Amino acid sequence: MKKCAVSMLALLAAMQAPLRAQATEAMATEAMDAAVDTTASTTDAGQEKALDDIIVSGTQAPSFKAEVVQVGAFRNQSLLDTPLTVAILPRALLDAQGAQGLDDALRNTPGVTQQSTSPLTSNNFVSRGVLMNARTNYRLNGSLPIINLGPIPIENKQRVELLKGVSALYYGISTPSGIVNVVTKRAGSDPVTSFTLNGDNNGSFGSGFDIGREFGDHNEYGARVNGYASRIGTPVNDVDGRRWLMSGAFDWRASERLTFKLDAEYYRREMDEPGGITLPTAVGAKGGNGGTIILPSIPDPSLRFAPLNAPYNTWATNVVGRADYAITDDWSARAEFGVASTRRQRTIANLGGVNLATGSGTVTGTYTPDQEYRNQNLRLEVSGKLDTGPISHELLIGFSRNRQTQEDQHQQSYTAIKQNLYDPVDVAYDTLKFTTTRLLAGSVNIDTGGYVMDMAHLGESWLLIAGARYVDYDTSSAASNYAVQTVTPTAGLVYKLTPKSSLYATYIEGLESAGTAPDGTTNAGSILNPIVSKQVEVGGRMEVAGAMMSLAWFHIDRGLAYTDIHNTYVLNGQAIHQGVEASVQGEVLPDLSIMVSGQYLNALQENTGSIYQDGRRVENTPRWSGSVFAEYHPDFLDGVGLNAGVYYTGDRAADAQNRATLPAYTTLSLGASYKTQVQGNGLTLRVNADNVTNERYWATGGPTLYSGMPATVRFSATLDL
Repeated sequence: MKKCAVSMLALLAAMQAPLRAQATEAMATEAMDAAVDTTASTTDAGQEKALDDIIVSGTQAPSFKAEVVQVGAFRNQSLLDTPLTVAILPRALLDAQGAQGLDDALRNTPGVTQQSTSPLTSNNFVSRGVLMNARTNYRLNGSLPIINLGPIPIENKQRVELLKGVSALYYGISTPSGIVNVVTKRAGSDPVTSFTLNGDNNGSFGSGFDIGREFGDHNEYGARVNGYASRIGTPVNDVDGRRWLMSGAFDWRASERLTFKLDAEYYRREMDEPGGITLPTAVGAKGGNGGTIILPSIPDPSLRFAPLNAPYNTWATNVVGRADYAITDDWSARAEFGVASTRRQRTIANLGGVNLATGSGTVTGTYTPDQEYRNQNLRLEVSGKLDTGPISHELLIGFSRNRQTQEDQHQQSYTAIKQNLYDPVDVAYDTLKFTTTRLLAGSVNIDTGGYVMDMAHLGESWLLIAGARYVDYDTSSAASNYAVQTVTPTAGLVYKLTPKSSLYATYIEGLESAGTAPDGTTNAGSILNPIVSKQVEVGGRMEVAGAMMSLAWFHIDRGLAYTDIHNTYVLNGQAIHQGVEASVQGEVLPDLSIMVSGQYLNALQENTGSIYQDGRRVENTPRWSGSVFAEYHPDFLDGVGLNAGVYYTGDRAADAQNRATLPAYTTLSLGASYKTQVQGNGLTLRVNADNVTNERYWATGGPTLYSGMPATVRFSATLDL
């Protein structure tokens, strides 16, 4: 890591003042090249197009509006031509909210909850009632599957996307919850030199830098380097930590036809485990069925149940390289190879067996010091255009191979310790008595696929999409081996009502592993065998003024994965997830930007063979959820921005038998910013307050519950040189 940092700094030394003049002179000629990127001062819509082959010039104010998709087979596709629900969270929105992680970003898209792990240590997201697989459902720059076992930093990201539902054509094995895609910042035609200080009322304090340059005789090289380090303070007693980030995005336009990109990031996080609450045993149950679960009152979020200094540490390195070659004006080839590796040390500390009258209970758990995961990803593609009579085709032909490795893990259990829900006591970590050591056998999963997609334009109004992926999936471990070969189809139809409105319908099949057993279950970390999921979606979009409006109905039929009466994560029966989702995003007035979204979801279990589950709601899945965020820049207050957000999550079933309900909750956020000039340099001051009403709520569902965070105030100062 030190050598990498030294190399980056040495590279930056070559990008100083003379290049600023070159950048201005080169802009006119650069507009004809297909790899030009925009800068921090350009619109998010502009930069998202420039990240690949679409040219954008000009400088505008940052915008909440998003027009182009950067995820999956629809990379660089107009939103109006994309027949799926995609939530796009641009940099302008993330900055306005003072977002520091994926949880801050994804609260803007409805139907997303968290499960079983503390949001302070890890984000275990559920979307549309389906758990996102930590090893397949998170992508860097639309391709590399990164491993989400520790919070993914967004300081070096230009945007966050969530492609909802089934996404098998491009990504192969993944759950039909959705694909989270994080897109890195890149160098543009204007130099970027930015320094940030930030913190919060919990004692957090950090600083970072963002430096970007194009250089070379014809600005054929580009580099964007980001660094960040902070102390992490939390409202939980004696729970704190530290984190670091170093990243670089490098570009080389070797010729008019050949370009190279390299992205590398390293992030590390050291945290204490706060401890969770095990879902209580049902009263009156017989053989694990029936009865009623009585939930405790939501505890004060400042209470820590885990032993002092119980570690939750993660290290992640992601590297991906890419080459693009324009074979002709209409045909191009792409090759990508990347490696994502993550190491985690985790102490599970769950408080269970609680006497609700006295609060007395016991903490049980394990310590796993050596969890190591690696993804190696190769992708080869050819894309181009051809005409057959009156039909214009955009073809994509590709091959991908993802090799997932999970190393053997030595897990140590410790003797149960007494603890109290209402008045927890301090337990020194070095006093724990570890009694059992067991080996969790590793596994290797290889997902190989070939895919083809045709986007056929029939005149100006109709777009027909047809595609298929051949899947060859093999998983092997000490416990079992499994292999499957199948074909998963994709079909879609888009009708352009007007140049700024469209209707669509899609049918997609996908292969999924049914997820990974969550922490706290008897088979935690186990990857379930793959099954086929099917999705139908019908929707429409319309541009109104400076905003994009979307509305969609979806129906997902998939194998049902849940935690059974033996606290084992199993695959049994079916889950039917259907609902309606709507959003409005962009500038409704010149000085007013909004992000509004909502979802109704009816997710039910079927064919489980149990009268206690059939017809019941899928656990941790709200029927109603939504958010409203607005930022106002009044004309009479130059440089001032005022914002507010409301985030609602409806009630959720606590378990598969619906024997308890996690209450609905609403949080309120307020914020303000001020932009000015200091000696010719831009200075931006921000303050954001989340959960200002100090709402008490369960932040997670699943077998382990965690309290949501109390009122938090964050502040930052950014200097742009």
